[in-house]
Amino acid sequence: MAIAVWSCTTHKPETQMTETEHARYRQAGDTLTQIAFDAIRKQLLMKLQEGGVPAALTYCQAHALPITDSLSQRYGVNIKRVSNKNRNPLNKANKLESFLIRGYENDLHEKKNPEPRLVLKNDTVLYYKPILTQALCLQCHGTVGQQITEEHAALIQKLYPYDKAINYQLNQVRGLWQISFLQSRSDQPR
Repeated sequence: MAIAVWSCTTHKPETQMTETEHARYRQAGDTLTQIAFDAIRKQLLMKLQEGGVPAALTYCQAHALPITDSLSQRYGVNIKRVSNKNRNPLNKANKLESFLIRGYENDLHEKKNPEPRLVLKNDTVLYYKPILTQALCLQCHGTVGQQITEEHAALIQKLYPYDKAINYQLNQVRGLWQISFLQSRSDQPR
C-alpha cells in the first residue's frame, strides 16, 4: 500500500511513498531532531550554569547555526530550525513552513498532539516537527518584564537587532525543525 504525501502549496500528491519509506523517514527525522535538540540544549544549559542568560544568549548567537550545520554534514542531511517569529533572519520560515506552523498552532488549540509531517518536494523529503516552548525557553523567548529582564532584553536587541522571537508562553509553537533528505541519495534512511 502506498501513502500519498501532499504538498500544502499545491494540494495534489507530488509523488508516492510506501508505508515503509514513510516510517523510515519519520523515524530518521525523529532521531535527528532529538540529536540536534540535545546538542543545542546541552550547550545552553552549560552556558546558563556558567554565566546565566547573557552567556547562553551569546553562545546561541555564535554557535546554534554551526551546531546544526555540523550535524547536517555528519548525517548527510540538512538540519535547520525555522520560525515565522524568527530571532535570526537565516531562520525565517517560508510560506509552506508558516502554513505548517499555523496548522500546528491549530492542533494545540484543538488539544491535538502536533505530529511530525513529511512533505515531498522534487527529489527531497522534508520532515517537519514543531518546536514547542518549554519553561527554559522562556528566559530568552518569553515576555520582557516577566520571564525576560530588561537587561536581557537589551542584550537580545544588541545580538539580534531584528528579533521577533519573544512573547511566547509555555507550550506554544516557537517554530519548526526541518530535516531535508535527498531521495536519490544511496544513504537515505533504511
